[in-house]
Amino acid sequence: MKNWLLTITLILLIVPSWGQTSGMDSIYKLGKVEKNIKKKLLLLNESVAYGWYYGDFDKAIRYGNEALKLAHKYKQDSIASLIDNNIGIACDYKGDYSQALAHFFSALRIAERIKDKNNEAYILSNIGLIYNNQKQYEKALQYHKESLRIRRELKFKKGIAASVNNMAIVFMNQKKYEKAIYHYNESLSIDLGLNDSIGIADDYNNLGVCYQETKDFEKSKFYQLKALEIREKLHQTLGVATSKLNLGVLAIKAGQLDEGEKHLSEAKELGKKLGAKEILKSVYESLSELGEKRGDFKTAYKYLFKFNEIEKELADENNIRKQTQEEMNYQFDKERETQRLNQLKTALENKKKQEQSLIINWAIAVVGILILGFSFILYRRWNEVKKQKVIIEEKNRQVEEKNHEILDSINYAKRIQTAILPSAQLRAKVLPDHFVLYEPKDIVAGDFYWLEETKDSIIFAVADCTGHGVPGAMMSVVCHNALNRSVKEFGLRNPGEILDKTREIIVDELSKNQQDVSDGMDISLCTWNKSTNEITWAGANNPLWIWKKESNEILEIKPNKQPIGKHFDMQPFTSHPVELQKGDRIYLITDGYADQFGGPESKKFKAKNLKNLLIQISTEKIHQQIEILKSNFFHWKGELEQIDDVCIMGIEME
Repeated sequence: MKNWLLTITLILLIVPSWGQTSGMDSIYKLGKVEKNIKKKLLLLNESVAYGWYYGDFDKAIRYGNEALKLAHKYKQDSIASLIDNNIGIACDYKGDYSQALAHFFSALRIAERIKDKNNEAYILSNIGLIYNNQKQYEKALQYHKESLRIRRELKFKKGIAASVNNMAIVFMNQKKYEKAIYHYNESLSIDLGLNDSIGIADDYNNLGVCYQETKDFEKSKFYQLKALEIREKLHQTLGVATSKLNLGVLAIKAGQLDEGEKHLSEAKELGKKLGAKEILKSVYESLSELGEKRGDFKTAYKYLFKFNEIEKELADENNIRKQTQEEMNYQFDKERETQRLNQLKTALENKKKQEQSLIINWAIAVVGILILGFSFILYRRWNEVKKQKVIIEEKNRQVEEKNHEILDSINYAKRIQTAILPSAQLRAKVLPDHFVLYEPKDIVAGDFYWLEETKDSIIFAVADCTGHGVPGAMMSVVCHNALNRSVKEFGLRNPGEILDKTREIIVDELSKNQQDVSDGMDISLCTWNKSTNEITWAGANNPLWIWKKESNEILEIKPNKQPIGKHFDMQPFTSHPVELQKGDRIYLITDGYADQFGGPESKKFKAKNLKNLLIQISTEKIHQQIEILKSNFFHWKGELEQIDDVCIMGIEME
């Protein structure tokens, strides 16, 4: 079971950045229509990486085999090696070991032949992980050390952290805990320096398992919870399942049986969803142990039976792999589990006999009570409780049904709101190097970002509508539509004129009945003239920040102090020409980031600190700043509630 408690560290050659399975399908569709064969294969390979990363193993394997045929057909060896490796990972996670090894060794042969050192190190590490799973620890270390040697030569820090982490896993399996903890901390130090959230989560997870083995349950739980928090934010379904499994095992070892059952049940559902046999195998083994500890031998037997079924499936698949790969020598010892199964059967039979005896004794006691005249009292009380229970269950059902309907409606509203936001493909096509940090407070948001390309201009904005959640989302649709009409229907390009017309449309839309609605939005809006390469800006309550590369300072252009909506003193909005040099950056922001409470004293972050943070990270490429800003925001917020939607757009001028 220990293999799945630990997190093996895999280095993605293409880092996921689009989303989950929907992102996988989007990339696959782009690859299908791409004419350039090299770009087509790279996109298809990226869709395979997404598949195993987010737990859709079958689809990843299907897409991968399709891409692999094309790569071989057009003799794209380097990409074929990448695809083979990603298919191998998907097969390994699914539990299809024979296919995993076949693809790994195929990928390795190509990488060695074309001298692709980076990919060679990656594949060596994956093979080492399989040897580790088969308890051939010295051979596993041999592969991991070779992978580490290559990565040190390449000075690939992320890869070095991965190899060090995987070596630590082997040391832990050998019960060399001090050595394992030393290597885990070395990996964590590198990942923290790289701000690699995925690697950090893996390091925390593995430290938690190591401390569990040394019986330091307090430290173990601390690290496991930190790993789970990061994985949930990253939507790593497989990682979340592993963390839930670890917390369940830890709780059982600490004697917290109810908490352990909760975590294991959640891990079981995720494992079924993913079709991850190794996770389910470990979950069933732990649930069987839990039943045994509680004296519930029926449950213990049920889950031990399921554990043996999966172990048999994996054993059969491993035997196939043994035939296809002479290096691998696997043996499966069933005697211990068979003996335990027989013991549980005996215990279950004894338990049934005890229960039957207990039922007979209670029956005699009840008859005695009835003879003594208490039957009427007992019946009346039972009947009252039954009626109350029916009433309570019906009320709970109604409440649950209403909650489900409301949540379904809000989630559907989120789909609609997401559909009106500019897609990543459109932004990448139209804008220079940039990022968009978008963190709604609730499922739907009042903040939104907007982009429109015309024949002569690119117009983009970040807006904050009144409120958040459902009311804010409704306002965002009204305001988004008003912006579209101002540009498309009325043909406006000047930012100030766009905001004037948008305000006019919104006020008109919100004044069609007798109710006085004063809602609206704050906005920061730019027009970039493609012909002259000039940028003009206008703002309603939201400023424009300009980072000057030459002086490494941030200049601020003040907005008009009035919203896009009804106002006691409505004035025309001012358009400001913006003077920029190559390498300068502009930031369009709402107030959610600066207004967030957090830190040691639970105070607001403030705009001044946000400016200082942007200056501090100015040496980073702009598309890499989003991860630092996001990490800083959640670190600052801590356990406090997010108070508002957050939206920041950063653009670097070419």
